Amino acid sequence: MFKLITCIATEDKAHEAINSIDKAFGIQAATNHFARGLGRSSTAQAMQGLGQQVEKITFSVLVPASQVDELFDFIYHAADLHRPHGGIIYVTAIKQAKLSPYLEKDSTLEA
Repeated sequence: MFKLITCIATEDKAHEAINSIDKAFGIQAATNHFARGLGRSSTAQAMQGLGQQVEKITFSVLVPASQVDELFDFIYHAADLHRPHGGIIYVTAIKQAKLSPYLEKDSTLEA
């Protein structure tokens, strides 16, 4: 079975975490994208009706279930999620996935 680890973190820490995963675990494939939104954490800006503008990177990594705890902990620390407003991380169970036929001969992953 495989699990999908998804992390939302600041841009600099997300890129550091993605590069660290490759070096530490040899995982070379991660999906990531940029996101921008408004929050209400700043009282000065909240009084004006606008929120604090926040920019984050969302990235996901598909990993074997046997490694999910180790990778989750690694990403949590590499992306500095332990600090206030550092971001979030969560895991989703994957029942079935289809990899590119160019990556492996047997490209179907099933639980």
